[in-house]
Amino acid sequence: MPMTLVPEDTADLPERRWRRRSLWALLLIVPAALAVRSYDDIKEMSKYNNLLPIDVAAGQSVHYGGSDWQFAELRTVTEGIKPKSLPENTVPVVARFIVEIGDTDLKNLWLMCGIRLVDPSGRSWSPTSVPGMPRPAAGIETCQSTAFSEVSRGMRRVVEETYLVPANVAATVHVELGMHSERPRYLRFARLE
Repeated sequence: MPMTLVPEDTADLPERRWRRRSLWALLLIVPAALAVRSYDDIKEMSKYNNLLPIDVAAGQSVHYGGSDWQFAELRTVTEGIKPKSLPENTVPVVARFIVEIGDTDLKNLWLMCGIRLVDPSGRSWSPTSVPGMPRPAAGIETCQSTAFSEVSRGMRRVVEETYLVPANVAATVHVELGMHSERPRYLRFARLE
């Protein structure tokens, strides 16, 4: 028996159409609302991660964090270390930069300054205190100590960080530099030969 529309069923037809359209609209509106609400959070989270590398050629100076950074050397320390003070198969590595101060607001520009070593497989090492190593010479600072020292425009500073890495990767690591004010961009320095 064929189905015929009764006059009272036809009143529900426009309502059903609008209900169906509303459900389809939800499929678009809900993801759009989530994207708009989370944009600021995603943007802020990116400030804590190095995501976009800027490759820097060996010996080149580059403006970053309000100052000009030049990667000076990456050396393995073999002399002056107390015997048996290091874990087996590890070596201390020192990364040195020459920095010419531009903007003197380093407390804000260099916030969360992080210089790390990265090997070809992506493993990374943060600066550390290496037991048995001699103290740095006068005038050599770390990234954090420079950020909180008195500086003036045009002043040159030597920034050094010390790492303890496995002996088998010491010759293959490269240096990366990131700061809160510049992230998600970070500097990836080529090894000096």
